[in-house]
Amino acid sequence: MTDQALTVHPLLDGWWFIAILILFGIYILWQEYKREIRFRTLRLIAAFFVMTSIAALFLRPSFKTEKELSAVLLTDGYRKEQADSLYRTNQDLQFYHLPDAAPYNRSIKLASINDITSLAKEIRLVLGNGLPAYAWNQLDNTNYISGNLPTGLTSINIPDRVYTNREGILQGKYAMTGDNLTIALKSPAGVEDSVTITKPGMHSFKLSFTPRQSGNFVYELIVRQAGKAWAEPVPVIVHPAIPYKTLFLQQQPVFENQYLKSFLSGKNHSIVLRSQLSRSIFRYEYINHPSVQINTLSQKILSGFDLVIVDSETLQSISAAEIKALKDAIDNGLGLLVLMHDQPANSRNVTTFIPWKTVSLKTDTTNIILASGKTASLAVAPFAFTEGISSLQTILQNKRGVLAGFGYAGTGKVGFQLLQNTYPLILQGDTIAYSKLWSPVLEQIARSQSVANAIRIKSTFPIYPHQPVDIELTSAGGTPVLQDDSISLPLAEDARIDNIWHATTWAGNSGWHILATADSVQLPYYVSTNNSWHSLEAANRVNVSQQKSINKKEISDSKYIAYTPVAPLIFFITLLLSLGFLWLAPKL
Repeated sequence: MTDQALTVHPLLDGWWFIAILILFGIYILWQEYKREIRFRTLRLIAAFFVMTSIAALFLRPSFKTEKELSAVLLTDGYRKEQADSLYRTNQDLQFYHLPDAAPYNRSIKLASINDITSLAKEIRLVLGNGLPAYAWNQLDNTNYISGNLPTGLTSINIPDRVYTNREGILQGKYAMTGDNLTIALKSPAGVEDSVTITKPGMHSFKLSFTPRQSGNFVYELIVRQAGKAWAEPVPVIVHPAIPYKTLFLQQQPVFENQYLKSFLSGKNHSIVLRSQLSRSIFRYEYINHPSVQINTLSQKILSGFDLVIVDSETLQSISAAEIKALKDAIDNGLGLLVLMHDQPANSRNVTTFIPWKTVSLKTDTTNIILASGKTASLAVAPFAFTEGISSLQTILQNKRGVLAGFGYAGTGKVGFQLLQNTYPLILQGDTIAYSKLWSPVLEQIARSQSVANAIRIKSTFPIYPHQPVDIELTSAGGTPVLQDDSISLPLAEDARIDNIWHATTWAGNSGWHILATADSVQLPYYVSTNNSWHSLEAANRVNVSQQKSINKKEISDSKYIAYTPVAPLIFFITLLLSLGFLWLAPKL
């Protein structure tokens, strides 16, 4: 948009298609100029109008004008002085207010938010906390002025993937006023974690929890302040731990690998452990896996595993042919975890997989905060990663630097663990802390599970009854089928990206609902009760309204900028007439 009287709203992002139209227009004009037939001048004019009409249909020109506001919509949280200022400027303004907003001078109360449909062409300004996205989609050329910003829980981030016996982190923000308050997360088993806020203002918080069973649960976020307490429902989908096939490669048995092997076997994972006794003699251990001889690594053998765990010394002893097989297997989805004892630069094979630059450190220990909140001192490789880490996905980190992470290679992943001798945690009986150190590392680096279809809900949490829910479905090909509680939903393929489909359903009663595809891919989603998450829903509406508003600046009078599009029918008729003349001219 510009300050000129005539502006454009291109149908496509970017201006590359304009260059194509110009080149194509020059070509058409040149072809018409070369043709030795009658009406050359008229044909050139007609060709010019053809290209101009096509360009106009893409650019969608509009006239920019300044108009008086006709209607103002008041939503909860609006400031009375804002409405007073507008009323003093133009006493002919008509004010409307939603049911949850305070009435204003002769304002008309709307029965529900759905009533704005009949007023969409009149409403030119929204005051207060604003409207949800689906309501803004009904408005056009509408501005927004925020009111009193919401207090309370204004942001919540519920982790998408939560697994049994693995720590999950719930993050959020709280805008506090008044006395000190405590926020606690309560699961069906009891209070998992809590945090206390002592100063007014906006505060970020984190709460940890470790589910023991898989399923769909409703946790509670309990807030206590000044002797009062209230709770908000937190839907948590807990997935069962996914068993994967792991291959250990070691030159000689070490305690770290033995305890790590036992940890995985306790979670029903499939394990093959190979220890090298001599140049060509190996010793094998099998857990939940049939006997197999792996004298030489090959892509065929490695394709049967999801994760290979190897220490840096063993990796350096592998032959060039096995290194190539390992790289090819990683490109096809295998995960490789390297237990680092020395800097990668000291091993040619290790640098093949671990490309990040390092720097030596004097200390070989680091402090780790355990799940119990206590601090433990653990051995660590005496170096830190410093360069090229923009491509590094961090899993474990403290003030010392990245302790465990991975990078993508093809469709697989290559990761590292710098911590050493973590098994004393198990000897001390702190299996939860041991799991916290290892489970995220192993699960994130192991081969990813591929599915033909993937479902994603695009609507912002919370979802309320009788509101639209926007869904995105990624399919492997063909026309997928999507159902909401066994009711088929119409799908529309994305106009720009293949195999991306969109659907909208209307939320039913509060509680759990299930989206499912024909190949049994399911995504449960939770519909909250209407009396929950008021401050969060208000904060969401403020964010959406600020994005949807056509003018981000504060409005001090009752005027607004309107964009009146030029009727596309004019360009379409011009295009047809011009093309008709170019077709008819050679016949005259």
